Amino acid sequence: MAEIVIGIAASHAPNLANPSMLRGMDEEQLGRIKAGFAQARALLEEARPDAIVIFSSDHFDRCFFDNLPPFLVAVGDIAEGPINEYLKIPKVKVSVDGGLGRFLVSEGLENGVDFASSVDLPLDHAEVVPLSFLTPNWDIPIVPIVVNAFAPPMPSLKRCAQVGAFIHEAVERWPEQKRVAVLGTGGLSHWVGLPETGRVNAEFDRWFMEALAAGRQSDIIARYKKAEELDAVAGNGGQEVRDWLAAAGAMPPTLRAHVLAYEPLPGCGIGVMAWTKS
Repeated sequence: MAEIVIGIAASHAPNLANPSMLRGMDEEQLGRIKAGFAQARALLEEARPDAIVIFSSDHFDRCFFDNLPPFLVAVGDIAEGPINEYLKIPKVKVSVDGGLGRFLVSEGLENGVDFASSVDLPLDHAEVVPLSFLTPNWDIPIVPIVVNAFAPPMPSLKRCAQVGAFIHEAVERWPEQKRVAVLGTGGLSHWVGLPETGRVNAEFDRWFMEALAAGRQSDIIARYKKAEELDAVAGNGGQEVRDWLAAAGAMPPTLRAHVLAYEPLPGCGIGVMAWTKS
């Protein structure tokens, strides 16, 4: 049977993967962020996963109002991207563990989680940015699960945590002797395309990461039952914390959470966390 051996949660701000977009930013802040990603990469390499399940977001480049599933699982063999070329991030091609993806979809249909699926899902910067730090050799197969955190109706924070818990259970039922990592990527607080664009709420970000690290997901869920309540404190981009909650929900009780980095960069709060056995 398979097992989840590590969890990571990290922001995916596109400027992190495009040096030309980092000009003028504080070098010490950037250094601490890179150090956090480097620590996460070392922990991932130590865990030796055979596949990475990624809870990530869409930015209206793969899904739109005509087709906006709450949870979309990649079940093909290869994924390429990022599809949003305007960001000038180098394109990559990554293997997809379609067997695991198809197993998760099938298990979901049998157990009350109606995943959508795609055999030809392109990558977004949501996956490419964190993976460029964590797996720069692009040598670990992935299973992207796109969570709608971009436009209503969005799955509730509670539902995202529940789906994460289901992924944990399903992975343990997967009849393969495989080691699986889980990555949740997005946020933290930021406002996109609004008058508040550029704003960051470091107080919220730190509270959120501390609550997640302490295993208090229920506190987060109880405080932000409605998307509008989260919007008010973390911005429309802050809705991506759904991916972090899903990753946290997937963690076995044997793994402990650690905050590896947080910096309120102009335009986006950037965080990195990991769940490990020590």
